[in-house]
Parts: sequence; structure tokens; C-alpha cells
Amino acid sequence: MKQAASGVRRWGGLALMLTLVVAPVFAAIPQDKALDFQVLRGGDEIGTHSLRFEERGEELHVFVEIELEVRLAFIPVYSYSHRNHEIWRGGKLVSLSSETDDDGTQYQVEAQASDDGLQVTSSQEGAFTAPADMLTTSYWNPDAMARERLLDTQFGRIVELQVDEQGREGLETRDGSVEATHYSVSGDLNLDIWYDQAGQWSGLEFEARGKPVRYLRAPLSADAAAGGNGA
Repeated sequence: MKQAASGVRRWGGLALMLTLVVAPVFAAIPQDKALDFQVLRGGDEIGTHSLRFEERGEELHVFVEIELEVRLAFIPVYSYSHRNHEIWRGGKLVSLSSETDDDGTQYQVEAQASDDGLQVTSSQEGAFTAPADMLTTSYWNPDAMARERLLDTQFGRIVELQVDEQGREGLETRDGSVEATHYSVSGDLNLDIWYDQAGQWSGLEFEARGKPVRYLRAPLSADAAAGGNGA
């Protein structure tokens, strides 16, 4: 009987730990299971960045789609397309498959969880084993801001970064202003990123080819809006 009770306690402790890991991840997902951004460069709209979330049993499937096109006098001078499918279980990445067309240059990344860690194969970096608890540069998970290394979903490489929290501030979205926490990221990545009070990704800014690129979230989900509008 003591042995059975001990086993129950061990399983109870494991369940609690899994809950603590998974809960923040699912809190970062809007109620409508979608995140949509309009992408602006120098004030001009150049495309969209969208994420869709599907819960399938114990798995969370994340689908990322980016479509960008820069025009000069109505003539396309640059295009970018990215597709990424991530599968998460228990707060850990178990599978990733991405394809990118960066203005004609193709990239592919595949990752699969194993007993030894995360097995990564990419057209740019070859094959290697990453830590099993690696997060990615798809940015939807705010826990990434507590990490010093992430898996780059375009190139299939490990990027090193330093993250500095700048505090809460008002962030413009297509549905008005929302209070969000601002992080500045430097190192292999140089960008500014915002998460609202629900922990949902809400904005992004970086520089590309000498001009600022800005993400405007639209539409804002109802649960994020309830978390705190204003500023």
C-alpha cells in the first residue's frame, strides 16, 4: 500500500510539472486559434504573417505562413515565402518541417524528437542534434524570451541571443492600442517584439535593407482585448 501511495505521489508530481509547462504555452494561443499580422516596410504594406493553432489530443499543431513582396514603381523587386508546421507535446517540440523561398533561394528544415534530443536536418546547416527542450524562432511562445538559444526555422541553425525586457507600454494594432510587454533582442537576431497581457504575440519590428519593418496585429482576439486595452 505504501508503494502504491508513493507511485500516486510521483505521478501526481509529474502531472503538476506538465501542467506548469503546458499551461503558459496554451495561454499564448488566442481563443480563435489564429494570429494574423500585416507587415509594413517603411510604412508600405508588403504582405502578411499568419499562424494557425490546432489541438489534436495531446499535441499542439502550429502552422505558420508568411507571404511578402516588395515593389518599386509597381514592379516586384523582392519576394519571400515561408511555410512551417510545428508539432508540440508536453511543451516540447517533437516535429518541425519548413520550406522557405527567399527571393528565389530555397531552404528546407526538418526536425524530429528522439531519445538523444532534437534531430535537425537543414539544406543550409546539414544535420545535427539540438537540445530536446529547444524553442523556435516562430515567436508565438513568449517563453522564448527567457532563452539564450533558439532554433531558426528558416535556416535550421541554432541562434544565440540576448533579451532585454523594456517593460509594458501601449502597442498599436489594427484594433487600437493594447498594453504589451516590450523585449529588445540582440545577438544573432536583432529585433523588438511585444507580447500582450495574455502572453500572446502582438508586434514585431526590425530593419531590412535599410528600412524598418513593422508587424501590426489584426484582428485582435477577444481574450487579448479583455486583458487590457489602453495607453
